[in-house]
Amino acid sequence: MKLYAWQPKGHGEYSFFVCAENEKEARAAVDRYIEEHKNKDDDACLRDYEIGGWGTEYYTLTVLNPLQVITNDNS
Repeated sequence: MKLYAWQPKGHGEYSFFVCAENEKEARAAVDRYIEEHKNKDDDACLRDYEIGGWGTEYYTLTVLNPLQVITNDNS
């Protein structure tokens, strides 16, 4: 199992982090999460601004093995 971390190249949009066996499963999990919460009236509601650029090269993918650390300067 690895950690798949998608981070936007700017600030404002959400980052997505998921543990999965491979990238295909990880991306499917994020896609499902977005679909389940996009424009919904719930605590995890996602709007277009918060997921802007998802599915494009605007998001950078980092894949980590157990015990590796990732940082984000939130800029």
